[in-house]
Formats: sequence, structure tokens, C-alpha cells
Amino acid sequence: MATTTSFNLNKSPSHLLHRAQQIAANHSASALKAAGVTLRQFSVLAALSGNEGVSQSDLVNATGIDRSTLADMVARMEKAGLIKRVASKTDARAKSVSLMAKGRKALDKAQPAVDAADAALFDAMPKTKQDALLSGLSKLVEDTEAAAAKPAAAEAPAVVRARPKTATKRKAVKAKPRAKSKAAAEKAPVLKAKPKAKKKKK
Repeated sequence: MATTTSFNLNKSPSHLLHRAQQIAANHSASALKAAGVTLRQFSVLAALSGNEGVSQSDLVNATGIDRSTLADMVARMEKAGLIKRVASKTDARAKSVSLMAKGRKALDKAQPAVDAADAALFDAMPKTKQDALLSGLSKLVEDTEAAAAKPAAAEAPAVVRARPKTATKRKAVKAKPRAKSKAAAEKAPVLKAKPKAKKKKK
């Protein structure tokens, strides 16, 4: 009977990152609740701060929130009066997103607690390792997103188009000589052969 090896959670990067995120969220939970926003909504507000009029696609890239989830969030945040959306001046299909006064107030109220949560994570490790952690996480995010943005390695098979049929050469039809009418034939002069000249006798 085959034995299965136990999974060590303490050596799993994804598990440890999730635990670290939970710790940060717990530190800022009360302040975010008092500000009336979630941690993801705070990310959107922070991304809009100093970047008024960006598109929803820009917010997807800045926050890492998937497109459909962000669309629902933005709609709810607009309804709550935190942000506003207007038609883009450069793209008729897009909308520009900006902070409202209520959204800026919520951002200012929650940001100190979020900053404190980040500091609490760093306080748990030596100062010399803090920069390495931050740069490592930044590189992880950048490389992962860059790889996802690349087109699929396997290219779609080329479409083979049928060649247009060449026009068949038409056989040259020689025009038949027109038959002369009977009257014309009768009028035509008859050429008589000239009589041979007789040889003179010497």
C-alpha cells in the first residue's frame, strides 16, 4: 500500500502568504469597518488617490482584482457615493473613475490603520530582511502578471484558404467565312485560264 507524504504548511509559500495577509487584515479590520470600507475597497480608493480619471482596466492592473469582481465593486462603491464614473474623453467604450469627497474621507480615515498593519508585519522580522521581503514580493507579482499577459505559446493553426479556380481557357472559335449569296456568286467574274502560247517552229 502506497504511503502519502504529509504536506508541510510551514513550507508552503501560498499558505504562508495567506496567513500573513490574514494577520494584516486583522490589524486593520476595526479601522476599515469604522471607515465603512473593506480591504479591497480601500485598495481601489488608494489606487484612485492622485490618479483621478483612470479607467477600470487601470484599476484592475493596479489592484490585482479580477475584472468582473472589480466591476461589481465599482458599481457598489459608486452607489455608496465613494466614487464617480463618467464617460471617458479618449475612449467612448470606457469610463473614467474618480474619488468623491466621501471616498477620500474614508481613505484618510482607514489609511493610518492599514499603515500600522504593514508596520506590524515588518516588526516581526529583522530590519535587514524587510527590504528583501518587499522586493521579493514585488518581483513575484510583476513576473507572475507579466507571464499571464503573454500570448499563448501555441499559435492557432494557420487557415489554409482554397485557391480561386483559374478561368478555363476558351477555345478560339474561328469565324466561318460567310457564304456568298447566290446573286453575288453569279455577278462575280469568272477567271478563265490563259491559253498556252504555241512554240514557233525554227
